[in-house]
Amino acid sequence: MHKLKIILKGEIINLCQPTMKFAGGDTWYKWLNDPFINKNLDNKYRKIKNTKKKQIAFFINQKKDQRKVFIISTKNHVYKGVVSLSKINKSSKSCDISLITDTKIEPLLSPFAGLEAMALMSSYAFTKLKLKRIDCAFTLNQKNWQQRTELLGYKHFFRSKFRATTYSPDWCSNIKSMADLEIKDLKSAYYYTSLSHKDFKYLIKKRGKLWDSMKLMKKRITKLSDETFIDIFNKFVTEDKKNYYNKTFRL
Repeated sequence: MHKLKIILKGEIINLCQPTMKFAGGDTWYKWLNDPFINKNLDNKYRKIKNTKKKQIAFFINQKKDQRKVFIISTKNHVYKGVVSLSKINKSSKSCDISLITDTKIEPLLSPFAGLEAMALMSSYAFTKLKLKRIDCAFTLNQKNWQQRTELLGYKHFFRSKFRATTYSPDWCSNIKSMADLEIKDLKSAYYYTSLSHKDFKYLIKKRGKLWDSMKLMKKRITKLSDETFIDIFNKFVTEDKKNYYNKTFRL
């Protein structure tokens, strides 16, 4: 089996450097074709069949496309997913982070493996790439996963009907009225979060590392609120807003 070089060692997973050989192998390209793994990806990734040739092209172009990609590995060298930084901007010192993983591999550890991968990659962005901000996007059905990333310092930033890729320099030219910005279906909205360097430093000072141990992370997860911030925010801009203006209009 082709073993990848370990770049970042974690407690329950490692992050490895992909190679051309791995990109053209029988593992990586299949992840994007697996409905179980790609269910939260944008439609363009789910509908276009990935191939070894396309995966090799992605690997070759990652630097040009301002990406940094690591392969998630179990401690037994079983490769189970990808965590990546994209839109790396040296001027604004910002980037996006994303992750896909096969939770069927080591299923008992899978709820924590993705979180440790996010922690390792976030730390890499700040300490090695010297960035100041990391952005991430979630859908409503990912709200529990989004809440867990809050343990790493990721905070809700805003809610939008548009996917992050929509925000090109001229994206607003397609907006004909303010009504076009209205979110009519909460399930189709995107919820954006970010981790600032300031919050990263605070958690590092408090814990030593973003991921200090699985034992402590498990304990924190059990103490998370049953009501996520997405729940609170959506309630505020729907029910609370309605009640507020009903009271105002009755004055």
